[in-house]
Amino acid sequence: MNEREMMERRRLVELAHAMLDGKVSFLEGAVQVHTIKNRLIGIAERDADFGVFLVIMSETDHLPLEAQRHLWAPEALARLDPELKRTEEWARSFALQACRNLIARFDPGDAEADDA
Repeated sequence: MNEREMMERRRLVELAHAMLDGKVSFLEGAVQVHTIKNRLIGIAERDADFGVFLVIMSETDHLPLEAQRHLWAPEALARLDPELKRTEEWARSFALQACRNLIARFDPGDAEADDA
């Protein structure tokens, strides 16, 4: 495994921990997980753990991410706030386990990570 691959795996593990700790929303994290997946070698196209985040992305692509929020009217954001909260809870309900699975698979300190 090359240095770039190891760095991306570390980023993925850190991101999964941040989502578990509530520091990164699952909506924001899903996009980042997908980006990292595309930089990893040997990940199946229909990998179940990564697929969770693809589902979140596809079901929430109408909602603004943090980087886009400044482009939206404050009134529109206020109207979307209840939906954003519901959607985050929905994503959390099944993405927690996917985060744990990704950590178990890709944590460089985990002996099983070498088998991923």
